Amino acid sequence: MKNMHRCILCIGSNYHAETYMKMAEQLLSQRFPYIRWGKMIKTIPENTRHPAPYLNRAAQVETNWDAKTLREYFKCIEKAYGRTSISKQTGIIPIDIDLLIIDGVILKPEDMKKRYVRQALQELSSE
Repeated sequence: MKNMHRCILCIGSNYHAETYMKMAEQLLSQRFPYIRWGKMIKTIPENTRHPAPYLNRAAQVETNWDAKTLREYFKCIEKAYGRTSISKQTGIIPIDIDLLIIDGVILKPEDMKKRYVRQALQELSSE
């Protein structure tokens, strides 16, 4: 049996946010049946050209997938939902899925400093 990894991820959207968040949550919940979701939060954009507010949500999942496999899977979801390099440049984000932590190791230290990530993580720990 492969090692299980405890992971923290954060998802967000600022483009038809309720629709894309719901779609991503359903897909992730099917793939990871024991996923634990934090409360959804609405946040103001940080360092983006697109002024639409975001919906963000953190989740905790246990999986035997390693960080590389998880990231590739998340990128496939993002692409399937319309995320492109152009959408990133314009700040229009249908869905963003970030693997923040795996087995207690912070993979995205700069993201951990962002206000919306801290808020989403706080909502995850309070659920």
